[in-house]
Amino acid sequence: MKPPILIVTLACCAAAPLAARADKLNVKLGLWEITSVSQVSGMPPMPKDLLDKMTPQQRAELEAEIKKETASGPRTDTDRECVTQEKIDRPFGTADDEECTHSVVTTTRTSQEIRLTCKGEHKGSGVFHISTPTPETMTGDLDLKVGDGKDVLTIRSQLKGRWIGPDCGDEDDDQSDIEDEDESQHEEDE
Repeated sequence: MKPPILIVTLACCAAAPLAARADKLNVKLGLWEITSVSQVSGMPPMPKDLLDKMTPQQRAELEAEIKKETASGPRTDTDRECVTQEKIDRPFGTADDEECTHSVVTTTRTSQEIRLTCKGEHKGSGVFHISTPTPETMTGDLDLKVGDGKDVLTIRSQLKGRWIGPDCGDEDDDQSDIEDEDESQHEEDE
């Protein structure tokens, strides 16, 4: 089970200034390479209509598979993302604006904290801290919780990014994964 696309979206979009404020992160637009090391735990919330269609055996098998995957340890992914002015203006553009809100808590030229809150079908909340020691580098910590009650999925990620260049080439909103040696090794071990 790959961590939700929200992690990558948060990481990529937060690598650029997120609000029209006096203080903005000092980062360059263009192609970025972002490596995330993510640990996922818990059970993701599942739609009731899906669960109602499953037999008890199917549900038990699904839960066992999810538990096995989350127990396998941290996952490392490296992606390339084109950070554009549009992504700066709408940092969580893939989130449902009616159900999810984000707020920039603090911003300086070298750091930022963003909070995300989602209500409705996919309840959740998260905090993202980003540091940009130079306009061409970033690090970040992401802590997300999705769901409520007994079905809560927790995602913790450490991110590290570097600016590749101003030209995004063929890169678009669909990121192209770059196989990371740690990920390849993880798959071989299974």
